[in-house]
Amino acid sequence: MGILDASFHSLFVIDSHCIIQMVNKKSCEDFGWTKEEFLGRNISMIMTPDVAANHDQYMKNYLSTGIKKMIGTQRQVTARRKDGSTFPCTLGLSETPNCELYCGFIRDLTQQKKSESDMLEKNKELIRNESLVRGILEASSHALFVIDETCTIQMVNDQSCKALGWTKEEFLGNNINMIMPPHIAMNHDQYMKNYLTTGIKKMIGTQREVTACRKDGTTFPCMLDLSEAKGSGLICGFIRDLTTQKAAEMELFKKNKILQEKQDIMAGILDASFHALFVIDDKCIIQMVNEKSCEVFGWRKDEFIGNNINMIMPSDVAVHHDQYMKQYLETGIKRMIGTQREVTARRKDGTTFPCVLGLSETQQSGMICGFIRDLTEEKDHEAKIIEKQLAAEKLSNDLQANQGIIMGILDAAFHALFVIDRKCIIHMVNRKSCDIFGWTKEEFIGNNIKMIMPAHIAANHDEYMNQYLKTGIQKMIGTQREVTACRKDGTTFPCVLGLSVTPQSGMICGFIRDLTKDKAAQAALMTKNSELQMHQNLIMSILDASFHALFVINEQCIIQMVNAKSVDVFGWAREEFIGQNIKMIMPPVIADNHDDYVKHYLDTGMKKMIGTQREVTAQRKDGSTFPCRLGLSETKESGLICGFIHDLTEEKAAEAEILAKKRLAEKIIDAAFDSLFVISERGIIEMVNRTSTTVFGWSQEEFIGQNISMIMPTDHAENHDGYLERYLKTGFKKMMGKEREVEARRKDGSTFSCILGMSEVENGGTKQFVGFIKDVTIQKSLLLAQAEREASDSLLFNILPEHIARRLKQDPSHIADLYNNTTILFADIVGFTDRTSVMSPHDVVMMLNDIFSRFDYLVDVYDLNKVKTIGDCYMVTSIPTDELENDGCSRVCRFALDMFKAVRSFNNTGPRHGQINFRIGIATGQVVAGVVGTKRFLFDMWGDAVNVAARMEQSGLAGQIQVTKEVVESAGPEFNFERRG
Repeated sequence: MGILDASFHSLFVIDSHCIIQMVNKKSCEDFGWTKEEFLGRNISMIMTPDVAANHDQYMKNYLSTGIKKMIGTQRQVTARRKDGSTFPCTLGLSETPNCELYCGFIRDLTQQKKSESDMLEKNKELIRNESLVRGILEASSHALFVIDETCTIQMVNDQSCKALGWTKEEFLGNNINMIMPPHIAMNHDQYMKNYLTTGIKKMIGTQREVTACRKDGTTFPCMLDLSEAKGSGLICGFIRDLTTQKAAEMELFKKNKILQEKQDIMAGILDASFHALFVIDDKCIIQMVNEKSCEVFGWRKDEFIGNNINMIMPSDVAVHHDQYMKQYLETGIKRMIGTQREVTARRKDGTTFPCVLGLSETQQSGMICGFIRDLTEEKDHEAKIIEKQLAAEKLSNDLQANQGIIMGILDAAFHALFVIDRKCIIHMVNRKSCDIFGWTKEEFIGNNIKMIMPAHIAANHDEYMNQYLKTGIQKMIGTQREVTACRKDGTTFPCVLGLSVTPQSGMICGFIRDLTKDKAAQAALMTKNSELQMHQNLIMSILDASFHALFVINEQCIIQMVNAKSVDVFGWAREEFIGQNIKMIMPPVIADNHDDYVKHYLDTGMKKMIGTQREVTAQRKDGSTFPCRLGLSETKESGLICGFIHDLTEEKAAEAEILAKKRLAEKIIDAAFDSLFVISERGIIEMVNRTSTTVFGWSQEEFIGQNISMIMPTDHAENHDGYLERYLKTGFKKMMGKEREVEARRKDGSTFSCILGMSEVENGGTKQFVGFIKDVTIQKSLLLAQAEREASDSLLFNILPEHIARRLKQDPSHIADLYNNTTILFADIVGFTDRTSVMSPHDVVMMLNDIFSRFDYLVDVYDLNKVKTIGDCYMVTSIPTDELENDGCSRVCRFALDMFKAVRSFNNTGPRHGQINFRIGIATGQVVAGVVGTKRFLFDMWGDAVNVAARMEQSGLAGQIQVTKEVVESAGPEFNFERRG
């Protein structure tokens, strides 16, 4: 029972009727009832009403069918305390064979659920942070590389693959110099080696324009930004392609990871304490309490904090308490500090209770810490013991005074009495005979005594009596013997028969004592012994199934018992543990003094570790150490100390990993080229990166907690909260998931153009909004200049042939060339002067524009060079070239034929001033070509071939094409020509 009472879990033992037969001390602490209130009551008292209503039926079903649903398993259920509150717990049930008892251990999961919830939130936030970082990196418009100290690539993003041409698999594990031009790549590892040797940063922490090399061998200029992730040995580099001066936006889903501070860890440990805790300052003001204080006294934590500690004292003590503290601060004499004393405390409802107060002073902070142990149950228990002792003494006195009477009553009441004569006829019976056998006194009197015997004995009984009367030999008389008796209903039962003869009457008197209960008691005793053995085995099985290592030691610190988890955690076998000093599991610095700590406790009774939980360091068999939480309790009757050890290695490693990932994520985000803002549903800034402070001029401290409208021009800032509120109500997205060009405002009041990309993330049921802002001031200037340049180039290409225009851009000096093989075409409207003399200027221009536009289209179709129009004359040439063999002449001829098709199409439209006709002349030969003038450039041609082509047109016929002999020879066989006379 000492070990069971020291257990961290509640124990209940019930019978087949669900009646509680045994509980341990933890059951009373967890549920609020005393042991006396538990014992003899149905186990459904600790269940919620919906479960309690059906529980007895569950037991009946099991006893009827033998089907085990809960027995032999562990299941998470809900339990109910005396005050009606409920809590989650794990229930483990087992059956003790042969005695129909059922043992249940209940482990309160309240703290575990909270820890699981906290850890779940941590994991969720870690996943969100990792997803956020990866989302940011993958959404980045810039290539990202993370390398180690050997220049080996550890991570790249999708933009790296797009920008450089390799896949992620081809990147990972290779040297970063794969993306450098050869003359840089050959020296890069030496640069890294110099940095690692000297610590001098040349590139890290700066931005520099360099040249990068793609997989296909092409190079491009880029901006390289390097930063070092401290503690990880990794170097992160962002590469922004400067070729097109364009950058994509990153989508960020980010929420800061809130690490659990040491103060929170300590508060969790103190909240798990069995006793109330108070921490006060030198003015007696409460600075901290634990959950147990709230349970014991009835105030909430916020009602405690900031109030004087005398609020928990009776009024006669409270009025003097501040004076006691003042005297201690002035004199330094400790009366209560460092001791334990029994005092009286006061609850919120005004009731008082006895308690033990232990005070200690923290050296550095000057705070005073007090633990309060409620003695109410102990006092009640002592009072009940005294009451029982007084009742026992009174009963003993009463028994002695009435012993004669009581013995007579017991003799007459508890055993059946029969008086028979020598013929075995019954003359007298007592009431107990009637109760036991079932006949009435009238049915007994006058009948043979063998009526109460089984048939095989009854048949011979009269003969036994006759032999006794003849011989006088007493076989049964004067003795007690175990025999079998028979009731009226025919059932039999074991009994002890005692016979004696009354000297005067010769009557034989027999007392019969029913042994049914004695036999059952003997069977129960055997079962109890078996149960105790099984119970002991059960306890060991339960302890071996514990999640934590268990040690039981005596006052000499010698290990008496360990569980299986202790063997798993520390590496020694049970045989190696038993009989050894417990300091074998401690580091030397603690082990050297441990026996003195125990001796001091035994001498003074002052508990420093017992009854608490504390984080310590333990040592395994192989000499390695690990952090753990130690909880100690003392079994009062046996004098043994029980300790549970919970290995914290995985929890500590998880916390360290989370912290490292958080720091790396923060550095990667700060290395981004674009500004990052994370805001709440109310538009309050919760996070910014380093680029934001550079671009806008505010520090991170000035940003955090302010409304995002601070970076907007006044006309937008006034309405922004309304936009956000409307989105949260309607869910209609105008900006979310999109990019838009907006105006932003700096700290100095100046504004600039930027691209804003917004996205939404869910975080624990609340929304956050992530925005990336890219300053496009320079980009817009470049785009404007490029647009102007393209407009200028387009105009130039419309005036001059493309190859001449490009030459003129590169060299603005005069262009003059000789071409040996150029075909020239002149076309002229027949009768143009007479026709236009009767037309308005508008009609003339509209007519020429219509027909010449049709010719311009054909020029592009046949890739020719339109030289000029002079009035109604249209001049076209092949593209000037030095090559003697080309198809320029044939293309000009096809163009000429299609010109007449265009004229017929024009005439078919029914022009207002009648149909028109053309003369066309073509010649080929040597020409001189060049650009004339400095304004309104003209690419013109001169030479005999030009003059001949003009004469071919002038002397030609309407609707005909007149060509020279050289044209006929150059045009090719696809054309047919007719010779003019």
